[in-house]
This record gives sequence, C-alpha cells and structure tokens, in this order.
Amino acid sequence: MSGRLQHVGVSVADMDRALAFLSKLGFETRARFAPFDSAAVAGITGLTGARVREIAYVARDDYTFELLEYAAPKRDEAVRRVCDVGYFHMALEVDCLTEVMADLGSDAQPYTVAQGPAMGQRAAYIYGPDGLTVELIEQPRL
Repeated sequence: MSGRLQHVGVSVADMDRALAFLSKLGFETRARFAPFDSAAVAGITGLTGARVREIAYVARDDYTFELLEYAAPKRDEAVRRVCDVGYFHMALEVDCLTEVMADLGSDAQPYTVAQGPAMGQRAAYIYGPDGLTVELIEQPRL
C-alpha cells in the first residue's frame, strides 16, 4: 500500500478547552473552521445525521491531529478507561518530566521503568479534557 499518514482524528466535547490543553503541550493550531459541506461528515463517516460544529488541525513535530466537535447525533460522554478497547493515547518525550507535570498542574506520580527495553525511563499518563490522554516520557540521563 502506498501513501503516508496524514492525520489522526479525535472527537472532543469542547474545542476551546481541547485546544487550550494541547497548546500547553506545544501543539500549534494550524486551522480552525466550520465544515462547509453539511453532508460531508455523514457521507465520509457513514454516521446518519452526523453534523460537526467545528474542526481544528493541530500539529507538533511532524504529527497532525484533527479535532472534531460534533453537533449531532447525541454523543456518549461516558468516561473510558485506558484498558477499554479502542482507547487512544499519544506519547510525548520531554526533557524534564517533573517540570512539565508541574507546568500542567498534574499530580500524577511518575514511574521509573525497572527492566526491559525502556529501563530507566520515567513516565506518567496525564489526562486532559474529553479523555485526551498523553503519556509523558523522560529518557534516562547517560
């Protein structure tokens, strides 16, 4: 198969809140707009009656995320756990895990990996709005 990864899409309940969280992680908003074709979302997704209020593209490094705030149909806003099928997280490598977590106001407890290929890494999951989950990873100092 030819081609390249273009973006990963994530549905959010509140676009402003999601963009504020991601900007703290170094993501830049590249575009923000209302869909111009109301039939496009339903046509592309196959979800009858689907309408998107707003779409935004955010990028960091060479990765782009498409954020979608749906207006219809009614959303399931149940909290999902990291072990639930289809759960999604992204990982960001940081220079100083303690500093980044303090800047984000996170009280998660970093874990130091004791064995295996990631031995010495410090890592923690932080949870943003709408289930946006980010694993922060600090490589061991040599």
